[in-house]
Amino acid sequence: MKRIVFIIGTLLISSIVLAQSGNISKGDEAFENDMYELAAEYYEKAIPQLKTEEEKIVINYKLGICYFELAQFDKAESRFTNAFSIQQYSGSQSSQISSTDIMLRYAESLRMSGKYEVAIGIYSAYLSNQPNDPRAINGREACFNAPKWMNRPTRYEVLNMAEFNSNKLDFSPVWASKDYRELYFTTSRDGTIGDRDNYKSGQKFTDLFAVSQDRKGSWTQPIPLEGGINSEHDEGAAALSSKGSEIFFTRCLAGKKVDEPCKIYYSTKRGNMWSTPIQVSIAGFEKAEVGYPALNKRGDKIVFSSNKAGGLGGMDLYIADANTKNGTITNPRNLGYNINTLGNEVFPYIRENDFLYFASDGWGGMGGLDIYMSEPDGYGGYNEPENLKYPINSSYDDFGIIFKGTSEEGYFTSNRPGGKGGDDIYSFTLPPLRISVEGYVKDTTFPQRVLKIKDAKITLLDEDAIVSTASTDDTGAFSFDLEVNHNYTVKAEVDEDYFANSTSFSTKGIEYDTIIRVEFSLARIPVIIELPNIEYEYDKADLKPESTVALDGLVKTLTDNPHITIELRAHTDFRGVDDYNMELSLARAKSCVDYLILKGIEPERLTAKGFGESMPKEVNENDAKRYNFLKVGDVLTEEYINKLKTKEQTEAAHQLNRRTEFSVLSKDFGIDKLDDPLEEYEQQKGNAEVGKDNSGDF
Repeated sequence: MKRIVFIIGTLLISSIVLAQSGNISKGDEAFENDMYELAAEYYEKAIPQLKTEEEKIVINYKLGICYFELAQFDKAESRFTNAFSIQQYSGSQSSQISSTDIMLRYAESLRMSGKYEVAIGIYSAYLSNQPNDPRAINGREACFNAPKWMNRPTRYEVLNMAEFNSNKLDFSPVWASKDYRELYFTTSRDGTIGDRDNYKSGQKFTDLFAVSQDRKGSWTQPIPLEGGINSEHDEGAAALSSKGSEIFFTRCLAGKKVDEPCKIYYSTKRGNMWSTPIQVSIAGFEKAEVGYPALNKRGDKIVFSSNKAGGLGGMDLYIADANTKNGTITNPRNLGYNINTLGNEVFPYIRENDFLYFASDGWGGMGGLDIYMSEPDGYGGYNEPENLKYPINSSYDDFGIIFKGTSEEGYFTSNRPGGKGGDDIYSFTLPPLRISVEGYVKDTTFPQRVLKIKDAKITLLDEDAIVSTASTDDTGAFSFDLEVNHNYTVKAEVDEDYFANSTSFSTKGIEYDTIIRVEFSLARIPVIIELPNIEYEYDKADLKPESTVALDGLVKTLTDNPHITIELRAHTDFRGVDDYNMELSLARAKSCVDYLILKGIEPERLTAKGFGESMPKEVNENDAKRYNFLKVGDVLTEEYINKLKTKEQTEAAHQLNRRTEFSVLSKDFGIDKLDDPLEEYEQQKGNAEVGKDNSGDF
């Protein structure tokens, strides 16, 4: 009896081993033929019976590749994690797969699952052994880019087109009408002519379908194109002429005994029927994969993708002459290193302005295929591309973008999570950019009691005209809506007893909704105003360079207040001969006047006067705060200064006496000459350099 049991047990073990071996063998055969869904089924069956660490590493690794190619990234990550962990902790190595290959695949699966920090560590470890591998360099860059771009997305709004997407593959939309109400797209949904599973992808063979939008914006039920375009093979990735009656599209012949490269086909339409397509022959591309055609608006240029030998990477983009009347493509040339990489460049699209859009996995991006835009370089090629960032792009595959004419809206494809099927079509729109300026006006005549000013006049000007005017409300507040790509000036004024003020800013380069905040401090015009930090060369009238800051502020004040005339008043300390000090102070005042004239202020508005040592400084609150040995109201006479205790105190007092001031002489300069406020503004702008901040306020 024991003998019988032993024999039965032996037979049972043998059958398990044979089954395991059979599943692995069948899985390997499917794997080698890119039949990833079938391979995954066999490998999953073999997993429970695996005995050695090496077997577990190999099968988990191959399963990871299967799931990665099927865009099932969570499962791929799990299998690559297993392979990586077994290798790391058991110390086992596979004779079939290098440890660096496992590490790279593991990093890629982590990236596609959005685990960027962990992926960066694995990529870095890989690069320590393979420092020049562009896959790892781009992958690590994607891990840095993705979270950064997701935290600060562009303003595009993205929406899944669930109304006509299916639970299968729906991708690569193309416009089929001039009014943008009809789309063709590629799909593997039920109802395709090749209504059987593609032995490689496990999906139905793809066909080209049409979907239309009615006047209310609702989409019809998608239907296959009528005529001879669709077949039992894969059709998709199309480009139509501007008339909509000629089409270039991709067809891939596939079957268990057929494995030919994809090619571009051409067909024409009469009525609603498409003719039997013909294969387009492109010289030099006979043995290569060719597909993803894109026509420019004129229909004389076509961009397509190919893995032709001698290219720069996997699939490269080529540009060629096209003839939509007879379906010929001639004079192809590679678009070069500005566009193509060691990776894959696919799904091109040429916008009406001839900008090129395409998908690539070789430029870093966010992961998977990302969509890029490139401007023409003026020589028949294109400049280095720009990533469209999130939310157009994601860490998954994003491709096949089209635009609705010149507007910032259209459609693209993505297999990101949350979709209806595998690949889904998404719409995108760019809402209007909202930019405004908000601010308030306050009265700072008395620093200890700042007041908000009601009914202050606010004028908004751009480079060409007065845009708008407003008055401040009870809280002193105001606001204006702004346009993008403009240079603006906002001016605040009360009446002739107050200094007016202005500030300038630009909305050029603003990419996000923005509120620009400004604050105006207006004060009543006092009798005398000291200009801070005006300094001269020792015993001379020459201005030191640092003096120009305060004088530039005075230029701005005179520009903002075009009706005032002023007197520049210079003082010296008491050292030296009285007559000499008087001459020196006048010369210094004239130096200030000369500088203002040089900056465009009318000479008729300026008067220079020197006071020498005749008017000692009276200490104010700011002076007393700056020097604790002074009190408010002290007058810095010769007698006062001579009583100071230290040389430092004496020098500080002399410096306060060596001051430059200005006083307002009149408030009606030029009023009888200027009646038009725009004319007034243009004259101010032409006569003086307008400041860009409030640093010149007095």
